[in-house]
Amino acid sequence: MMLSCIRGRLETVVCDRERSADVKVMVMGSGGVGGYFGAVLHRAGNEVTLVARGEHLDAIRGRGLRIESVASGDFTIRPAATDRPDPSLEAELVLYCVKGYDNAGAIATMAPTVGADTKVLTLQNGIGSGDRLADAFGADKVLLGVTYIDAVRTEPGVVAEVGDKCNIVFGEQDGRHTPMAVAVRDAMKDAGIDVRLSSNVAEELWKKLIYICAWSGMICMTRAPMAEITSTPEASDLTLRIMREVEAVARAKGVDVDPDHVDRTMAYFQKTREGAISSMLTDLQRGNRLEVDVLNGAVARLGGELGVPTPGNEFIAACLTVAHNRARAVSQPGGGSTLS
Repeated sequence: MMLSCIRGRLETVVCDRERSADVKVMVMGSGGVGGYFGAVLHRAGNEVTLVARGEHLDAIRGRGLRIESVASGDFTIRPAATDRPDPSLEAELVLYCVKGYDNAGAIATMAPTVGADTKVLTLQNGIGSGDRLADAFGADKVLLGVTYIDAVRTEPGVVAEVGDKCNIVFGEQDGRHTPMAVAVRDAMKDAGIDVRLSSNVAEELWKKLIYICAWSGMICMTRAPMAEITSTPEASDLTLRIMREVEAVARAKGVDVDPDHVDRTMAYFQKTREGAISSMLTDLQRGNRLEVDVLNGAVARLGGELGVPTPGNEFIAACLTVAHNRARAVSQPGGGSTLS
């Protein structure tokens, strides 16, 4: 079986090496991130089951999941989709892509399908999901990962990925390149995903936290694209200070982040396309709950525990928690979940 590699938006070429074995995948949270990566893995021949809810689930079952992507082209898949996975599924890999506030429900839903040979790869923003998953299933079953991707569910059954970065970095917590971790990496590579298996995933998690606390936090607070933020000296300075605070907390935790990471991230922000916003701003505008507790809120809590000042992150967490609490108060039971 040959590998079909994605090159650019529309062009597909055939590579000359053999494919690795297909992987049985379940995607918890089939919105922007989970829907995109699940679809790309399914198109490459892996057996993928999407866990979704409501109108999104109905649309996938009725007409498939439509992907509109700069990185992978436009295509439609028709995978298995459910709101309650059957215990007989026993996926080899669970892509864990739910929002942080949905952890309790998502873990309960997926628990019957996590078998002896299952690995759970969390791509959740923020910090703490690895600990929650390890408590539920055992640390040996959990792979920690980060993704840099601009993807959103634009309507039921449709996910758009709009460019810039689109990649995954993941690894075992102890840094080993285990056979299953290598198999996951190879399956993703064979699907055309830009993926790297890291020997120091803790640093990768904190590097992403530095990025996302500034990106999502500042875009939500200003209700403005990053290009406008970086072109406003006062807002640009605050963005930099937000990242420096997260970096200081990381170092207090014993994580040795690259000394030039903040400067490189700021340089990336300054070059982002016009109109680039965060998915959390979309949630804020739609009246949805926000992941602030595992982002700026987590940095503020850890800073307090470690004696590291984090006034910028505390300010963002305090302000956005008001919107989060309002959304939580008006949500119906089971409503607003990113499983859909």
